Amino acid sequence: MNSDEFVPCSVRIASVSDEDLEAIKELERRLGNKFCLVAVEKESSFYVVEAKLGPNHWERVDKVYPEIKGLRAYYTSEDDAKLAKSSLKSLLAGKMKGSLTKRPIRVRRIVAEDM
Repeated sequence: MNSDEFVPCSVRIASVSDEDLEAIKELERRLGNKFCLVAVEKESSFYVVEAKLGPNHWERVDKVYPEIKGLRAYYTSEDDAKLAKSSLKSLLAGKMKGSLTKRPIRVRRIVAEDM
């Protein structure tokens, strides 16, 4: 996954022991003033909302519909992803009917091990 493809939607600051915090600070000192390390909790999985472009070809909805400002593709909650999918389908069938191509939309779970 390229860094320009992943847009995290929320992060939680991790609980870090004093020893780990010192190790992080030491690494920051060795790296110089160019880096600031932050400890965040990893999500076990997240969800991406995708639109079908062709047979077995799916793309993130924010790439397929760039005309829709603020459209997100990644969610940490399956319920939020399903709600976004439902809202997008309603928008495409209603207000934007005719101006944008309506495509099949899916929610796909991505396990952190896949990243």
